[in-house]
Amino acid sequence: MSVARRSLQRFTGTTFWVGGVIVVALLGFVSTGCTQLPTPIATLFDSTPPKPVVHTPRRPPYKAPVTFTVVEVHHIAETTDWPQRLEQLPKDASGGVDWVNALDAGLIKPRPGVADDAEELPELDMDVVLVPPAMPDFAATFPHKVHTRLLTCVNCHTSIFQMEKGADPITMEKIFAGEYCGRCHGKVAYDLATGCPRCHKAMPG
Repeated sequence: MSVARRSLQRFTGTTFWVGGVIVVALLGFVSTGCTQLPTPIATLFDSTPPKPVVHTPRRPPYKAPVTFTVVEVHHIAETTDWPQRLEQLPKDASGGVDWVNALDAGLIKPRPGVADDAEELPELDMDVVLVPPAMPDFAATFPHKVHTRLLTCVNCHTSIFQMEKGADPITMEKIFAGEYCGRCHGKVAYDLATGCPRCHKAMPG
């Protein structure tokens, strides 16, 4: 059998099968009273555009990660109300703090130094009497004991006072100007104007 003949038979068979399908569809259409096209035919002749196909996403839409603000809370040490603490300490005649009475009463306890490993030094019970040559009645007594209870030797020696008696030309003018004893007295220690008898023992007080 030639190739042309076989192709003709296949075409003829296919045409017959398609024609049969169309005839069956038309018979169904006629049997329904021509009121409604069968579903296959209606699909072929429906003029309504097809609905778009909506595909669901394969994965959920991207969402930005939730960001958190990290707040570091540091411990804040309680501050000391120093003016209030000073008001609780005993006062001298001028209204300033009487550090010696505060020390005797145990209201203050000075540290031996600012360093953590500073060592406590012993008190030095020694008085130094300075006598002005022209005014012996105004001799001044410096008590080391009370000062070494509050300070160490390096606080004064040798940046303020030399280690030799009479080596410093101390005068009241220089003290009132803030030198020598005036480094502390009149600022944090008792007032120079009202505390004269504390150093000049011969003066009435």
